[in-house]
Amino acid sequence: MVTEEEVAAIGRTLLDAAQPLPARFRALFTLRNLGGPAAIDCIVRGFADSSALLKHELAFCLGQMRDRTAIPALLGVLQDSQQEPMVRHEA
Repeated sequence: MVTEEEVAAIGRTLLDAAQPLPARFRALFTLRNLGGPAAIDCIVRGFADSSALLKHELAFCLGQMRDRTAIPALLGVLQDSQQEPMVRHEA
């Protein structure tokens, strides 16, 4: 069982633009596998990042989680014309 503090720590790695992308991707995939509201919240907050590649994977992972609570966030990304086309496509 993973604690909320551990999920938050993994989320901080995901959201830290100073971290190398491979570490951020590992954090993303870990959050995807853990699931739950805290993991989804961390992933959703990542859409503010400047990396289109990361945001594409955020959308992909949210979809893979098959959690209905992620739908509003995915719809928001889809409707946000400021997001890159490949990110919106994945959402």
